[in-house]
Amino acid sequence: METEWIRTFLIAARTENFRETAELRFITQSTVSKHIQHLEKELQTTLFDRQGKQVRLNRFGAYFFQQAEKMIMTVDEGIHNMESFLHGYTSHLTIGVAPQIANSTLPAIIQTFQQQKPSIQISIELLKSNEIGEAVYTGEVDIGLSKLTSTRELHTVLLAQESLQLIAPIAKKEADALTLLQQEMILTHEYAPYWQDIQQVLQQFKRYKSMHINQTEVIKNFVKHGLGIAFLPRSVIEADYQQNLLHSYSIQEFSHIMSNSYFLAKYLSADIESFLAVCHLIYADLVCD
Repeated sequence: METEWIRTFLIAARTENFRETAELRFITQSTVSKHIQHLEKELQTTLFDRQGKQVRLNRFGAYFFQQAEKMIMTVDEGIHNMESFLHGYTSHLTIGVAPQIANSTLPAIIQTFQQQKPSIQISIELLKSNEIGEAVYTGEVDIGLSKLTSTRELHTVLLAQESLQLIAPIAKKEADALTLLQQEMILTHEYAPYWQDIQQVLQQFKRYKSMHINQTEVIKNFVKHGLGIAFLPRSVIEADYQQNLLHSYSIQEFSHIMSNSYFLAKYLSADIESFLAVCHLIYADLVCD
């Protein structure tokens, strides 16, 4: 049974249109028909009901479709693993990462880990923090780097507790921080776990304006363009601060509010423990700087 026949069948089963299948497979329509005929002969059953030029997947085809998907998935995984092996990789880790971490400490973590463990191939999945625990639990990812813990029973390590910085445009660096809080738009990430704590402190101010933007990089960009101010952890703004692209304040009234970063895993293997050690190293450097 040729895998190309199966790949053609899968598309034909989804589209129920041999002409469209031919276009998607970059083959002729007659080749599509031959692939299906060869497959039906091999399986000794029809997979489609035919009426003129119309085709409809029948119950045998519907059953085989589920098996075919598994077969092709196994074949593709085997090919991918072989290619990885030929390139010197002996194992693979998939990391589920919250965007705020992906845009701050993750590059340093990946760079250091690849230097230490060049034979381990890494894949990155960007996920919301409230999705990462479930992804780790179900095996969708091997490791989670999240701003939240999970309700699932997982191996959970607190990597860092960072105090929040109030960031403002460079043009306003001479302004008083408390005055800025009352005059400027406060850009917030409503899914950030620390936002409710910030709101409680803000209650002491007579008035403040806020705008929800659910993407940290967009928040920073808005601040750079003078469209507001924001509270973000140090790791997220460090590079911009060093390049003099943003000004930051540490405000006593908000000093008790922390942004936490967590390492999540369902189990610990030698590879996963090595990755955890690198995470500790990078976050320790951040705290010491």
